[in-house]
Amino acid sequence: MINSGLLRRVGVKIGHYTNGKDLTGVTVFIAESGAEIGIDIRGSGTGTLNTPTFDPKSAGKIVHAVVLTGGSIFGLESAFGVLEYLEVHGIGNRRSGRLVPGITGAVIHDLAVGNDKRPTKENGVEAAQNNSYENTIQGNIGVGTGATIGKWFKGEKRKGGFGIAAKMLVEDIIVVAFVVTNAIGNVIASDSSNPTGRQELYDNSNPEELKRLSGLMDFSGKNTTLGVIATNVKLNKIQLMKIAELAHDGMARSIYPVHTSLDGDIVFALSSLDGERIDPPLPDTVLVDLVGLAAADALEEAIRNSVRGYRKIIF
Repeated sequence: MINSGLLRRVGVKIGHYTNGKDLTGVTVFIAESGAEIGIDIRGSGTGTLNTPTFDPKSAGKIVHAVVLTGGSIFGLESAFGVLEYLEVHGIGNRRSGRLVPGITGAVIHDLAVGNDKRPTKENGVEAAQNNSYENTIQGNIGVGTGATIGKWFKGEKRKGGFGIAAKMLVEDIIVVAFVVTNAIGNVIASDSSNPTGRQELYDNSNPEELKRLSGLMDFSGKNTTLGVIATNVKLNKIQLMKIAELAHDGMARSIYPVHTSLDGDIVFALSSLDGERIDPPLPDTVLVDLVGLAAADALEEAIRNSVRGYRKIIF
């Protein structure tokens, strides 16, 4: 079970704006003192904010907020509300005497559900104002409000959502995964009791299947699984990029299909300066792999938590 103590130890606060009427929302992760960040993008249908700033070749390495928003690309307006909140509260880097917050994020594509409303700048401010270590609610909240899964052909469209999971390792290492699951694919049960549908790809006995496969393009721009990994281990940008890369294995184990041309899957990995920042006595490569493998396990569990309890789609 996730508690506020774990979030304090990894140094990440969560804030939500939830629009249950129009079925959209915003979730923001705030590290007031900043966090080292690594990003790994696997999906081909992404909508992102400022991610190139944190590439290996770029100078940016400290982020103060990661914003996950509904509303497709229009929803990025909410990130400027978060930016305003950070500036007003004195959170950011000093550059030439000016406070400049580090911010990045991504969107989920949820315009096909609800009332086609998009989170606004004001909604971003509201999400940021609600930030707390106490926000551990999962399911139909924040960015997960308009999320759906099961849109792959022969799939069963169901509710997606927001999920959290954590892993505790040797040397007091903590790895927490947060996710919004809005995939074209289905979430696979951990006991493999439900079929994944893999055999359907290879059934060429019915020529009508080709038409159904072509119909998948109707779901273009409607799918994204976004993950955020937070750890109390002191790590740099390059190490965190590897951890984000390894964390994607958790998506691959819990969603089928995943990382398609119709998905916008991204993982952000954070090592917050507000957290414990422990430095375990392990070789760097061993430490990174250990945290990365735990991140994959936590993300796999968080994805299942994000849809647990939902039945057929309710809107």
